[in-house]
Parts: sequence; C-alpha cells; structure tokens
Amino acid sequence: MSDRNRSQHSNGSAEVTELATQERRVVQLATSGEPAGDVRERQEHLVQASIEFARALAGNDQAAFLQVFAAAFNVADTLASVPEQERREAALHLLNAMEAGTRATAHTGAMRSLTPRDAESIFTDPEYIANNHKLLQDPQAILPGVLRIIGGVPTTDFPDCVAVGSEFRFCCTGTLVAPNVVVTAGHCHAGNCRSRIFVGPDITRPTTGRIVNVATAVLHPEYGQRKHNDLAVLILAQDVPNVQPRTMASTRVVNAAKSFRLVGYGNTDVNSSGGFGLRRMVDVPRASDKPVFGADAGLEFVAGAPFLDKDSCNGDSGGPAYALSNGKFLLAGATSRATKNSTRPCGDGGIYVRIDKYAAWIRSVPGGHWQ
Repeated sequence: MSDRNRSQHSNGSAEVTELATQERRVVQLATSGEPAGDVRERQEHLVQASIEFARALAGNDQAAFLQVFAAAFNVADTLASVPEQERREAALHLLNAMEAGTRATAHTGAMRSLTPRDAESIFTDPEYIANNHKLLQDPQAILPGVLRIIGGVPTTDFPDCVAVGSEFRFCCTGTLVAPNVVVTAGHCHAGNCRSRIFVGPDITRPTTGRIVNVATAVLHPEYGQRKHNDLAVLILAQDVPNVQPRTMASTRVVNAAKSFRLVGYGNTDVNSSGGFGLRRMVDVPRASDKPVFGADAGLEFVAGAPFLDKDSCNGDSGGPAYALSNGKFLLAGATSRATKNSTRPCGDGGIYVRIDKYAAWIRSVPGGHWQ
C-alpha cells in the first residue's frame, strides 16, 4: 500500500540486473493473471498452509515463526495469483530471483542493504511480535467482528478515505473528518500536493467518484520544528455529499489499539514502483514506540506488517490508520513515513501521526463545517 523515500544502493553488476528483471517478471505475471475469484478466500487457505509450514520449521521461536510464515506466504500467494498455464514459468523466475538476490546481497554495494542480525528492528520488537501473532492466528481477538486482511485488498469501503492531488496529478491520501475538511500529511502540503481531492475507489476510473477542489490548505504551524508535526488540513470548496465523515479517535482508543486498518491509494510493492490509484486496505499490528524506530514520543505510533510485504507506501501519505472501538472504525493516525531503520521504501513498518494529539488544532482551522 508517505513519501517514505529511502536512498537505494545500486551497482552495475549482472546479479543486481538479473534480480530486478526476475522480480519484475513475476510481478507482471501475477498482476496479469489475478483470478476473478475471491482473493480473501484464496489467501485464507494459503494462510493456514503457511502457518503449518512455519510451525514445523520455527518451533517455539515466535520471531522466526513470523519470518518463515512471511516468506512462505509471499511465495505461495504470488504463484497462486499467476494463471495456471504460466505458473511453471513464474516459479522458475522466482527461483532465479532468489538465487540472484543471494548473490547480489553477498557483497558491498548490493542493491538492497540488509539489517545486521543484532540490529533492533520492527521485526524483533516484542510488542510487534505479540500483536502480529494475535492478528495472524486469532484475528477476532484483535479486531473483533471483522475479516482478517493481511495481504492488502481493494476496497469500496471507507469512502471517507480520499485521494489528494495537485493541479496535475494525485499524489497522496487523506481522510474526510467533517463535510468539508480533509486531514492529510504535512509533507504532502509541503510538496504542493494539496489542490484537490478525489472521492471514490479508483482514480484511474473518474466516473467512479468525483473531484472536489480545495479552497484553503493549512500546514501545521510547527511542521518540521523539533518534532515532525506532519499534518495538514484541507478546507474544501464545498461539502462532500453522501459520505459520512470519520470520527477522530480519543486518546483512550489510540492507547488501547493493538492493531490498525490502513487504507490508501499508494503504491503496492516494496520498491514503490507502481500500483497507485486504487483504494486498498490492510490490517497491521502495532509495534512499540522505541526511539530507535524514529517516532516522535507521544505524538506518533509505529505499526507495520511483513505479510505479503504490504505496508503503507508512497502515495499513502496522509492516509488513515483506523482503530476499532465498540464495533466502529475511528481515525487514529495519519500515515507519515517509514521507520528510521527500514531497509526498503515500504514493507518494514511505518510511523503514523496520532490524530488525538492534534484534534484541537484540526478543529481550530477556520472554515470547517463541524457538526
């Protein structure tokens, strides 16, 4: 699924070129062959198979279990997405990509940097591991009454989640919190992505929604000063009809949340190379707010998921992180950026601005039609 830009290591080696080529080919095959059936049903079957595989290999090591599960599930889902007649070719490309990746990361200057084994990352964080297990093995314990969504799926739900754009293109995500008020990321405003919004599930199909112009865009007055304060408020030129604005979560709800539902229009692969424009959602477990992850203490929270490498990504900036309370999804956070020790643009966890800490400021921006 934050302009969560990270510099990428590169060289001209044949291994790196082969790795990128093989990975790209598998993605193309999977995209072109996505079955018309229920993606969630397919993934649920693969989840159970991957869980059994991971248990057999990892034993009682919870961190290892999650890593083995993620690897097995990613491979299985990718191949299951490919047409049956193309599956053999895709499997060969995937094996070649794995072999090339092993060679490419075995020397200095590899395309992808690897976190040292003793480095603290979101994947070794005890709180993240515990919440991830709950989300994976007993989703009802963490998000009661809702479906498990671990791979990221298109959605027509959450119409309050809107695309945010400049005059020329759509480039971020935001949330409608009042009939004419959208909350998005401060760095979207700073990057001139603040002129209009698209209300609808797919910006590549304009007839599925409508465009509303922004009358006033207000950046948080302390954006980037000591703390990130990565928020902006967009006052629309007119109210958005037939869409219920999202209620902002209280501090109690945000503090109690163990998992969040991310929704956005952003890119869909870990290298952030494509997929922007379709509204998607994914459930992610919360991690601790340790300084090593780079969140502003008390003002942001950390979350993310390795399953299918689906995480918030470029284009999801400013988009909602919902927390479930009493059967209702409330706006808990806005997507900001990747964790400090991420090694990829997307897929290694993200940082989200706590809406509860800025609710008073959001409501104070002149022009909002608050009910």
